[in-house]
Order: sequence, then C-alpha cells, then structure tokens
Amino acid sequence: MIDAVSDGKKPCIWMEAGVVDFKMCHHCFDCASCEFDRAMTAVAAQDLTLRDACELTTYQPDRILPLREKMRQRSFDQLLEDQSECYASLDRPQVREVYGFGAPTSIYLHQGHSWVALETCGRVRIGLDDFSQKVLGPADEMRLPSPGEEFQRDRVGLHLVRQGKEAAVLAPLDGVVEVVNPRVRARAALAHDDPYGEGWLCVVTPTNLKLDLEKLLFGQRNAAWIENEAHKLLGMLESAAGVTLPSGGIIIDDIYGHYPKLGWRRLVREFLRTP
Repeated sequence: MIDAVSDGKKPCIWMEAGVVDFKMCHHCFDCASCEFDRAMTAVAAQDLTLRDACELTTYQPDRILPLREKMRQRSFDQLLEDQSECYASLDRPQVREVYGFGAPTSIYLHQGHSWVALETCGRVRIGLDDFSQKVLGPADEMRLPSPGEEFQRDRVGLHLVRQGKEAAVLAPLDGVVEVVNPRVRARAALAHDDPYGEGWLCVVTPTNLKLDLEKLLFGQRNAAWIENEAHKLLGMLESAAGVTLPSGGIIIDDIYGHYPKLGWRRLVREFLRTP
C-alpha cells in the first residue's frame, strides 16, 4: 500500500471505510463516474432496504447482515464479478470480412492482434481479434491480469494457454486494469467464439492514451493489415502443409488445430510478436 500511495494512487473510500480490504482509487475521487462505487452503493442500498423491510415486520437481526459482514463472507473475486456487470454491455464494432477473418474497422488494433475500444469516463476495453483466435484456436485458459495491475505498451500483459502451450500477448497501451471479464476466466474459449462481444478481456484506465492510440491501427487500415497477415499465413500454409486457397475462398477456423505442423511457437512469434 505504501508503494501505491507514493506513486500517487490513493485508497478508495470503500477501503478507507473498512468495507473492502484493498482497492486503490484511479479516478481522483470522482465517485460519480466510478463503476466500482456504483456497484458497492447498490449493495449497500439493498442491505438498507432489507433492514427497513424487517423493521416493518418483526426485526430479526440474524436475517440481515451489515455490509461489512457481507463483504467478509464473499470472496474478492465475487465482488469484482459484481463490478464487471457494469461493463457487460458492449457496442459491437463494425466488421469487414477478409478471407474469413473479421477485421474490425471502428475500433483500434495493435500489431500483436489485440483490440482497443474507447469507453466512457476515459476508459478502454481490450480483447483479442478474430484473426488471432482463428489462428491459435480456442484457449483452454486465459491468464488475465488482476485489477490494479499495470499494463505497459508492447510488454506482455496476459497469456493464452492451449493444450499446455502458452502464448504471451502484448499490452496494446499503458494503463491500470480496472475490471477483468469473469466469463472468460470461467470459459476461455468465449474469447474465440465471440472476440468482439462477450469475449472481451478487460477494462483499463489508460495513462498515455493519445500517444498510444497514434501507434495503433484504425479504420480501413485494420482491414488492409489483416489482409497482409492473411497472405503471410497463406504462405506459411503452402510451404509447410501444401495448402492453397482457391479463388474467393476463406481460411478455415483453428489453423493450429488443423495444421499443427506449422508449430505453435512459430505462429505465436509471427502473429502475436512474442517469443
């Protein structure tokens, strides 16, 4: 906690009140725009409503738990899952199909195949694009950062695991992780099945947004870049597996699963830009 405060981060008011054990404020105490505060306030309001209802009938203290006791009986992960519901809704991006890959044109792309969508209150949502998911196939596990951890652009931010093989994924920008998607933690393949929707990975408060966005791809550049990546993949398929694509054809889903001879490490190095 001492290190966090020395870096300019202050304890959240819910931590100061003793309700949660650890939560730093990244919003300069602008609670009105804080989704965590909204989630916590909703729990407190429900607690008060139940208490009032009991007082109107026969007060039974054992039926009502104060907020602090509720928090003690729930894991921190459960609390974060409640918070993540605030981010459940997502405006899906415009997508253009390129050789069977969905190339989003209304959000930003990093050349390690993660995407960045601008959210309200200065936050961004991050996920992995359709290309990476169709090349590597559905993951068995997605090792996501914890809330409060920091992303550094072009450094490893999370890991995808399949059949015991691990792929490091680069963070697309600098920032502090606010929320991770509990549905992806529970079922990692959701990032493959719905990469631009329910398969989002985390919400981040960026710390260098303008400069970072300038280094990302956007609009029709996304589609042109995915086309180049697809041509690179086709070259690998032809040389390693003798596979050619007929005119007007599309590349099949789960490239690694169908053509393991391409090599997991090779695919990760080539497209995720990590060792």
